[in-house]
Amino acid sequence: MSTLDEIIYYCNEKNPIGALVLTGEWGCGKTYLIEHDLTKALKDTHVIVRISLFGMDNTKSLHAAIRQKWFEDCMPVLGSLQKAREKGFFSAFSSVLKKFNPVAGGAADVMVSMNVMELVQIKPEVEDFITHKTKKVILVYDDLEKSKIDVADMMGVINNYCENHKFNSIVVVNEESLAAAFEKDRLTYHMLKEKTVAETIHHAPVYRDVIKAILGKAIWKTPEYAEYLNEHEDLIREVFISESERPERTYLTKQDRKYHNFRALTKGLQSFYRIYFHIQELGKDVPDSHLYSFLAYYLVAKSGICRGGSPCIEFGDDDVKEFYPEFSPENLTNVERYWITTGIWDIEVFEEELLQSLK
Repeated sequence: MSTLDEIIYYCNEKNPIGALVLTGEWGCGKTYLIEHDLTKALKDTHVIVRISLFGMDNTKSLHAAIRQKWFEDCMPVLGSLQKAREKGFFSAFSSVLKKFNPVAGGAADVMVSMNVMELVQIKPEVEDFITHKTKKVILVYDDLEKSKIDVADMMGVINNYCENHKFNSIVVVNEESLAAAFEKDRLTYHMLKEKTVAETIHHAPVYRDVIKAILGKAIWKTPEYAEYLNEHEDLIREVFISESERPERTYLTKQDRKYHNFRALTKGLQSFYRIYFHIQELGKDVPDSHLYSFLAYYLVAKSGICRGGSPCIEFGDDDVKEFYPEFSPENLTNVERYWITTGIWDIEVFEEELLQSLK
C-alpha cells in the first residue's frame, strides 16, 4: 500500500494501541500529505486536528493547544467564541451593552467570566453540525523534533490522549533528527518509542509527481517564467533527485547525503526569477548550467547536508560538487552566492559579473 493508504488504514483502527509516526526528511511533504491528501480522503468520515509543536516549551501549553485546535476544527462556533473572548471582544461588548440594557450587560459579564473550553470534554468522536453524522477525530502532532518540550514528557502526553482518551494519533517528525538527541542513550529513546508508538511509516514521495505539481502552481512571477520552468522540468528533477538512488553513483551513504527539501526547491525557483529576468533583459538565453548551479548552491545553503547522520550547513564549492556533480562554480556569480547566504543583493556588481559569466 502507499503511504497515504497506510495512514488511512491506521485512522480507521478502533481503540489504537499506540500512535503512528510519519517520518521523513525536512521539507519532503509530510505536512502537505496530512493537510491536503489525508484531509481530502477522509473529509466525510474524519476530522483531522493538527497541532504544531514548533517552539512549544511546556506540556501545559500543549494541552491548551490540543483543546483549542479541537474546538476550532470540531466545534467551530464555540472555537470562534473562545477566540473572541481571548481577544477581549466580549468585555468591550458587555461594557457597551450595559449602557443600554443593564440586565443583558450582566448576562454578557457572565459569558466573559466563563471559559467555554473548560466546561466541555474533548472526545475522539464528534457529530458534524451540518450533516449530523458521527466523525472520528485524529490528533496530529506536527514538527515534534522542533519542540522545546522534553521528549519523555511529550511522549507521555501523546500516549495519554491515545491510550486513555482513545484518540488515533499521528506524530509527524524527522525521526533521524529526534533520535540524534539520544545518540548516547539509545535505550531510553527505544523505550519511549516502544511505549508510545504502534507503527512507523517513512514518507518517500514520488519526486516526479511532486515536482510536476510544484511547477504547475500559480506562484511564479510571470507566465513566461512559468513556461520556462516547465520546459526545464527534467533539469530541475535532475538537480533534486538524490544521487544515491542511482546505481552508477553509490558514494553517498545514509550518513553522508543531501536533503530533499521541497520548500527549499520552491523558494529557490522563485528566487531564480531575478537571475532569469536580468539575463532576459540582456537579450540572451539563460544557460541550463546556470539554472543547475544556482539551484544546487541554493539547496545546500537552505537545506544543509547530512554528515555522520547529523544536519550540517557549513559547505564550500567542493561540497556542492560532491552532492551535485554537474555544479559549475564558474556559472555562479559571487553576488548570487552572497545573496543566497546573506540576503544582500548588489545589482551593479551583479550585472558586471553576469556579463563576464555569459561570455
